[in-house]
Amino acid sequence: MNQPARLPLLETLARDTRFALRVLRKSPGFTATAILTLAMAIAINTAVFTVVDGVLLKPLPFPEPDRLFLMAATVEAAGERDTRTAQHGTAWVTVRDHASTVDAAVFSTWVSGVNVVAGDRAIHADQQRVGSGFFGVLGVQPVHGREFSADEDRKGGPAAVMLSDEFWRSSLGGDPAVVGRAIILRGEPQTVVGIMPPRVPSGVRADLWTPLRAGTDGEGGGENFRIVLRLKDGLSRAAVDAEMHRLGPEINRLHTLAEGTSVSYGTEPLQQGLTDTLRRPLLLLWAAVGIVLLIACVNLAGLMLARGARRGREIATRMALGSGRAAIVRQLVVESVVLAIAGTGLGLLLGVLLLDGLTFLAENALELWQPVALGGRTAAAAGLAALFATVVFGLVPALQSTRISAQQGLAPAGTRTVAGTASTAPRRLMVVTQVALGVVLLVGAGLLVRTFTHLRGLHPGFEGHGVYAASVSLQDARYQTAPQVMRLADGVLDRLREASGVESAAVSLGLPYERLLNLGFRHLDGAEAAGDARITSAAYVAGDYFGTLRIPVHAGRTFDRRDTASSPGVAIVNETVVREYFSGVNPVGRRIALAGMEREIIAVVGDVQLRPGFGDRGPLAPMPLAYIPLAQTNDAMLRLVHGWFSTSFIVRSAGPLETVAPALRQAADGVDPLLPFAEVRSMAEVQMQAVALPRLLMALLLVLAGAAVLLTAVGIHGVIAASVTERTREMGIRLALGATAGRAVRTIAAPGVGMAAVGIAAGLLGARAAVTYLRGFVWGISPTDAMTFLAVGALLLAVAAIASVLPALRILRLDPATTLRAE
Repeated sequence: MNQPARLPLLETLARDTRFALRVLRKSPGFTATAILTLAMAIAINTAVFTVVDGVLLKPLPFPEPDRLFLMAATVEAAGERDTRTAQHGTAWVTVRDHASTVDAAVFSTWVSGVNVVAGDRAIHADQQRVGSGFFGVLGVQPVHGREFSADEDRKGGPAAVMLSDEFWRSSLGGDPAVVGRAIILRGEPQTVVGIMPPRVPSGVRADLWTPLRAGTDGEGGGENFRIVLRLKDGLSRAAVDAEMHRLGPEINRLHTLAEGTSVSYGTEPLQQGLTDTLRRPLLLLWAAVGIVLLIACVNLAGLMLARGARRGREIATRMALGSGRAAIVRQLVVESVVLAIAGTGLGLLLGVLLLDGLTFLAENALELWQPVALGGRTAAAAGLAALFATVVFGLVPALQSTRISAQQGLAPAGTRTVAGTASTAPRRLMVVTQVALGVVLLVGAGLLVRTFTHLRGLHPGFEGHGVYAASVSLQDARYQTAPQVMRLADGVLDRLREASGVESAAVSLGLPYERLLNLGFRHLDGAEAAGDARITSAAYVAGDYFGTLRIPVHAGRTFDRRDTASSPGVAIVNETVVREYFSGVNPVGRRIALAGMEREIIAVVGDVQLRPGFGDRGPLAPMPLAYIPLAQTNDAMLRLVHGWFSTSFIVRSAGPLETVAPALRQAADGVDPLLPFAEVRSMAEVQMQAVALPRLLMALLLVLAGAAVLLTAVGIHGVIAASVTERTREMGIRLALGATAGRAVRTIAAPGVGMAAVGIAAGLLGARAAVTYLRGFVWGISPTDAMTFLAVGALLLAVAAIASVLPALRILRLDPATTLRAE
């Protein structure tokens, strides 16, 4: 007997594809739901993966990036172990003079504002300081000119600057002839020696670079530097680690360690070190996106199973006519592939839009210093996600749908089981899985919402409404001495006091909600004098600082005209200093050594919220804080702190920002027309910038959690709707025998609520384990906060009830007699 000729594979697939397109066109509701569900998941995954890939996964755009490392110090003290890449000047000098396995360079990841004069314009720019050879070690060459020489990178060396491509084009017209010429930077001529390529990943986003001139004194006494290492040819990382370990005792001999502390040295991959602060939040978002993708796949699998049950007679007919199970599975998988292709294409288009929005939101919060854009890796990732989705929501339902026998599928309607023709166990399991995954996402989002609410609800310690601040850089040759800074402050304050609408004005180093200068201080009297030096945040102030911000004064007096450069030193401390360093006893009249002189504490004021510069206190906290009069600072201190921190002019005004900003600008122009502002901000803006990362994580997790809830509701709705279809005859019989409509609805809806309850229980257990990874982002509440867990459970139970009852209400429209006749 002749066997029928087999069609070539490509022709078979083409035929199956044509049939799949016809079938999907006949079910527009199902097709649109499936495509949009997958497209949403692919779009979110594409946007977040593009950012994760560009920052964490894609190799840095340097030659042989796997040979680039940061010097790392492992500190052991009090039984704890911590690895950090921040280094002090002694470590740098030792590596520079004695390391033979690497080419090394030093740099800082701190960005400070500087003043640039271009023509008749004063421009505020962001500066990063790097040592000579830094870009050479990275393997990046300037597009014009050269990088810093060793002579320019020594103390007292020739003034030089390198420009970023963006700053060169936007502020200097993109003229290559600028190389070799001098521009006015920080109040003095500095020669432009090089122009860098666009978006050089140097750890931060900078407009220009200046020589770091690192040493062991001044800022070199603290851990303020990073040291980049490039392995020399033929050497391995192990050889470099061994050399760093060998240099450790010499470094520790020259740099005094605290008692009970030991430090050893090694290396850390450069990309890992540069992205250390970004890694956890980005991986957290990626994991959340993965959960949404999984929920979408499970949802689609449930839809396909329900659809397969409804197509039971069609599948049975084809099997009875001789079509093998493999051919039917192939056909159903092809339908899934068609849906996956359509969903992926739409998802990539939506992903482009989402990526633009994500990078806009994330730039300030995450400091994305490397460009991110859709590319081949992103498309490949989307393809893998689509392949995974096809397997999950295509193959499994196809195998399940073809388990029906031809005899069962073609049996007369009246002989089929009352409850339906196909097992609903797989669909129910998928709904439970969706609910459980949704709970994990919702708990995470809920904890971050409560954290953000806590941070926003913290009492600021001052009255911020009507307060505006303009930040300026005084890292400038015109402001190298305390008298020069005082003249600027006094002149601007005099003009501000006369400005229309300005109630009061002040000057300070930094602002509330920002990270301030850290200084050591010693007790000079009392029982504490015998102890070690302490550390506090510190700020100089001038004008009516406490009155302008309305910070309460609890004891003593504030600064006034008596506190001059020639008068006895004074300081004001906040309540946290009293609590932590004076055992809660009023310290007014006590003496401390702070900022280079002995000072008497003349007042205690209220706490304000700050970004902590030391300790593990969260994004915002009332830090120990000491204030000193600007008049009682010295030249060396000002030169040092102005290299790190900006000075702020602060005003209180009843007017809006639009009228305050020109008044601030005019007051500054009246004293120094070449002193540019970084920006003029309200204190509400300062606060929002301080909590940018918690706000971003909260917003994105809320969006992802909302998508998960929506998909879960669709999944539950689909299962109950399919149950209504399959149990129509059963419900008709029940109603004919006298069952009430309400009881029939409850019978149909109850499984949906039950599935949700099981999923919620499983999800809460999973969330309890998962919140461990959120500990670094949750503040002010416990990561196992019972209220959050209960609220999430109640919300999803309510969603499940609604999603179950709505399709069950179709029972109310049944006519028992008509239903039974139809069967």
